[in-house]
Amino acid sequence: MPALVDDLRVLRERGLTRLRHTDLPSLRLLADRIGDLGIEEMLRKAVANLGEGELGKAAMATFGLDSGRRDKPASDRRQRAALIYGVSVERFRKHQERILIEQVAEEILKLASRPSPQPLPQSPPPPPPPPARQVVLRGQVAGLALTVIVRAEPVELLAGVDVLVVPTNSYMEPPQLFKSSVSAAVRRMAATKNVDGHIAIDVVAADLAAWVSKNARRGLAVALGAVAPTSAGEMSRRGIRRLYHVAVVSPQPSSNNYVVEPVAIAEGVRNVLALAQAERGLFSPALRSIAFPLLGAGRGGLDQVTSFDWIWGALERELAGLHPWEFHFFARRPEQAALMVSRLVAAGLTADQH
Repeated sequence: MPALVDDLRVLRERGLTRLRHTDLPSLRLLADRIGDLGIEEMLRKAVANLGEGELGKAAMATFGLDSGRRDKPASDRRQRAALIYGVSVERFRKHQERILIEQVAEEILKLASRPSPQPLPQSPPPPPPPPARQVVLRGQVAGLALTVIVRAEPVELLAGVDVLVVPTNSYMEPPQLFKSSVSAAVRRMAATKNVDGHIAIDVVAADLAAWVSKNARRGLAVALGAVAPTSAGEMSRRGIRRLYHVAVVSPQPSSNNYVVEPVAIAEGVRNVLALAQAERGLFSPALRSIAFPLLGAGRGGLDQVTSFDWIWGALERELAGLHPWEFHFFARRPEQAALMVSRLVAAGLTADQH
């Protein structure tokens, strides 16, 4: 949510009349995710959901959503909002305005998490193919002929994929080895072991520590959606050549829980594609396939449909102009794989029948 809050602050400052000429990546991404909405219409819906009380009225004033006030300067809009609360402009700026913008951001995320209404089809869509260990789907996406493979298998059995995307936390801290998550399994499988099975080289932990030392400050969170590439260690024996660790979850303070923002998933997918495109020619043969799990749907607690839709939506937006990649999606349980297949069929891809 921090990136979304930053965009709302910029919009408050510049105003609706300068919307077309303002770079607001998070707001535009969410407007696309919701459907046929512009940023202003999405903002109006979010503010309307705040109700008719002081919060809702002050939000209307802050963003110039009142009739005839969209062209007012930021200082006038802030003064009008402060009057609604009956406080000084400075008090409003330091306190109520911050809360107000965060509440608007929350309402926008709620709108984005709801499934977009779909037009009623003229005839029922064909049922998705029955669950199988591997389903190959093909179709045109962003003008490209695309092949997508859905695999009903745990990451421990994954093989033959050039790049494996690994969800991780915003501190790029590797999970404990005994955990059951995708990232913990990858850490175990990439490690070099001695003859009695004990870990001799913890490849993922060492490479992530080196990346943090070079690109961030140890003990501080990286930007959500950041990607840290590491070697695949012993997983290279299975044909996996790169691990892309994506920061998609943030630890909740004073707890063992995590939170995930769907926007971080979209940003992570964009960064994965950019990095893969940059590294593609550094390998021989060149990198050509990328495998994704459901990002944020484990400890992050994100709904599985929401996770997949954000991954797929980001892929659709970013593919134009890129080298054609083969995408793999994998899940431990067959019903999760079947869900992915059904969403891809609904998006227009066709499953091979053999």
